[in-house]
Amino acid sequence: MPTYRSKFVSLPDDQDFIKQVEEGPFQTDPEHVANLLRERGITVDDSAVISNVPRICFTSVHDEAGYSVYKEMNKLEIEEFRGVISIGKNSFIESDSDRPPFHSASTKLTSVKANANPPGKITIGDRVQMMGVAIVAYSHVEICDDVGIAPMVTIMDCDGHTTEGRGTDTEIARLEALPVKIGSGSWIGTGAVIMKGVEIGKNCVVSANSVVVRSVPDGSIVMGNPARIVKSLKTQQTAPLSREATE
Repeated sequence: MPTYRSKFVSLPDDQDFIKQVEEGPFQTDPEHVANLLRERGITVDDSAVISNVPRICFTSVHDEAGYSVYKEMNKLEIEEFRGVISIGKNSFIESDSDRPPFHSASTKLTSVKANANPPGKITIGDRVQMMGVAIVAYSHVEICDDVGIAPMVTIMDCDGHTTEGRGTDTEIARLEALPVKIGSGSWIGTGAVIMKGVEIGKNCVVSANSVVVRSVPDGSIVMGNPARIVKSLKTQQTAPLSREATE
């Protein structure tokens, strides 16, 4: 049965992150949050803004005989995860479930080491904006430069569990992880789900609540479950929110 070991790098109620600043809407200092994340093995560029406290977790899961056990990782195990999550220049990562006037949540970033495989990587490029997004990486999830991701989006490069033989001592070995990439200048709408093996091209739009199970070429607008191409952008721009004439 799979045995899980986890280390929560940060949680919204983690007292180490709570720091009162000048009167205003934020109760945590973004620079303070970023510094603590760096101390705990996350690569955060000096110009990135971490607004409120995200939920970041390192998880190691192994096939073993017997019952599933949840334990804390030891220092040596944690060190394997150092640098697997990176946040680029001038990116804005927001975590807040209460203050926004629309549905949102804490941003959740999870790197998983399955059996003897290396930990999954989460690479967030430059000038990326995201809020209340959940990303789970067994292999590699790459968010390229100038991408915007709306709240309640889920991005996973693995199903996370099998549909048959759950709880057996071969479950993790039977999982398939396939890298996910979101191309520069793309926009992912609220509630969308991006599944394993998907590559979204440059300057694409994924409409709200779409489920993307196949790769998407550059300059496409997709929607639906499963998502399909409904339009192609005539002019591709580098700005993430540019939505110029379509055909």
